[in-house]
Amino acid sequence: MEEYFMKLFFQTATTVLALALGLAGCNKGTDSAVLAKVNRTTITVSDFKKQVQDLDPQVQPIVSTDAKARKEYLDQIVGYEVALQEAKRLGLDKDAEYKKRMATYREEMERKVQEAMKFELLANLVKKELASKITAPTDQEVKEYYTKNITRMRTADGKKVSLEQAAPLIKDRMANERQRDAFIEYVNSLKAKATISIDEKVLASLGTDTPAPAKEEVKKEDPKK
Repeated sequence: MEEYFMKLFFQTATTVLALALGLAGCNKGTDSAVLAKVNRTTITVSDFKKQVQDLDPQVQPIVSTDAKARKEYLDQIVGYEVALQEAKRLGLDKDAEYKKRMATYREEMERKVQEAMKFELLANLVKKELASKITAPTDQEVKEYYTKNITRMRTADGKKVSLEQAAPLIKDRMANERQRDAFIEYVNSLKAKATISIDEKVLASLGTDTPAPAKEEVKKEDPKK
């Protein structure tokens, strides 16, 4: 268990992002209580919960319910914090190469956050404008889909999948297809009302910026051999 926790501390990207954005589900009051102090740095209950939420789903319940595992994990967090403080004391956070990498990392994280926010916004749009217009597949429609695709209704080892077994997956697939089609139709209606201009020359020039795939070198045999 301890060895597993140590490996997790070197996977900092998820942890840093989670701490930066904050995770839902933390209660005020007890979660603000100081769980541990490492020199001048405090680790609150909220901080600890956020770290636990970043663990593998199979490990989370162990840390959440087992006092010994919880203590071990907190000890690893403390060790991680001590190491970070030492790195800063040595001035490693002032290193030019480190700063450059961190700047690139922040830009990438910001881009991912922005993309996630856009996706959330689009999901809200679908819920508000399209959800009520999309009908759920009926049992008859599911049966017709199953019959039409009967040759594909088999497991990896070739066993036939019954209608009862396939129905939930078919319903999900049909619902997703309807949502996708409704969204495309909705977007097309918005595009028809929008003022859109595309510079074809600039678009065409993008192809010249893309490096051509490297050709394999064909080694010619020495005729003297």
